[in-house]
Amino acid sequence: MNAKCLVALLALLLPAGANAQETRPTVLLLDGLGVYVKNDYIGVSPLAGPLRQQGYDTVLDTHFMTHSGGLKPAVIIGHSLGGTSALRLARKMAESGQTPPLVITIDAAPGSPGCVGQCINIHGPGFPDIPGARNVDAWKSGAFLVSHAMLATNPSIQRMVLQLTAQHIAHLAAPAEASPPRAVHPG
Repeated sequence: MNAKCLVALLALLLPAGANAQETRPTVLLLDGLGVYVKNDYIGVSPLAGPLRQQGYDTVLDTHFMTHSGGLKPAVIIGHSLGGTSALRLARKMAESGQTPPLVITIDAAPGSPGCVGQCINIHGPGFPDIPGARNVDAWKSGAFLVSHAMLATNPSIQRMVLQLTAQHIAHLAAPAEASPPRAVHPG
């Protein structure tokens, strides 16, 4: 198919004035110290495929964020120093008047800033709670005895992250006038 046909096909499929970037929210995946290439064995890179299946565009980067400058993601997922960078970017976005993204950290490094907006911090022993985040004990959540380096690729942790991102994209797709779901409390 030539480029003109592809453009015409996209024009028919997308709403007027829309482009592919506007229709899919972006997830920024930030790996930690020592993970500088995409791989399926360590870090958050293996989440890219399942996140695209959920309807997100994905951008992979390191905690240095050399490839994602200026990006305004809907979700940031960071492991270790990538978690610290995720929290810093969310704070920077909020301070500039933008809606902070959902931030999911996995073993965010000690000394990380507190949460701005909605944050989930999944951590093993020796890694801190993040002030303002929903802090989740990784070992009690199915990743018992999993090391820091392997925590982001643990199936239990990946399932948890993908459940959170699936809920978030459903929330983003919901009509703005819809009221938020109410919590049901037993008793």
